[in-house]
Amino acid sequence: MAHEAPAPTPGSKAETRQDARTRGWRTALQGAVSTALVAVATVVTDQVVPGEIIDWPTLGLAAATAAGTALAAWVQRRLEGSTDQP
Repeated sequence: MAHEAPAPTPGSKAETRQDARTRGWRTALQGAVSTALVAVATVVTDQVVPGEIIDWPTLGLAAATAAGTALAAWVQRRLEGSTDQP
């Protein structure tokens, strides 16, 4: 079942910028946690399957994806907030 996206909270442009910044940083933190979990899983795999090494390109791609997601959250919030301004 699909849910509607929550409407941006009305407010000044400064409030919209602050909210966008907060959401962007929160998403970046969530992405960092996800990337750390990928790193831990890689180390565990190395211990379980001898001879495996940390796959740095995959870990880098996970970090880049997390950063891109945070940037997208920030941009989306800025765009949503700017449409409600008079």
